[in-house]
Amino acid sequence: MVTLASAPVLVNVRVEMNDHETMTVELHETNETRHLVAYESKRIRDTLASLSAGARVPVEMVRAGSRSNVWKAVALHGRQSAPADQSARTAN
Repeated sequence: MVTLASAPVLVNVRVEMNDHETMTVELHETNETRHLVAYESKRIRDTLASLSAGARVPVEMVRAGSRSNVWKAVALHGRQSAPADQSARTAN
């Protein structure tokens, strides 16, 4: 069964990407915590890896597991906001 991505949602980076390529984000509107563990492309992974805690970015994602709160980022949209002088380009 193929899971379709939802519309992009604005997320706040809570825990930066670690050595296992996992990061924790929080949905801006609902405060729901999600763990990003997979990425549609290296470019998406690299863009998200460049973000520090506190950055915001619109992400389109799908569930990566059936029983856990793990997600796959399938697209980035628009430009993210970042604290201070942090910046990164978005990727699809």
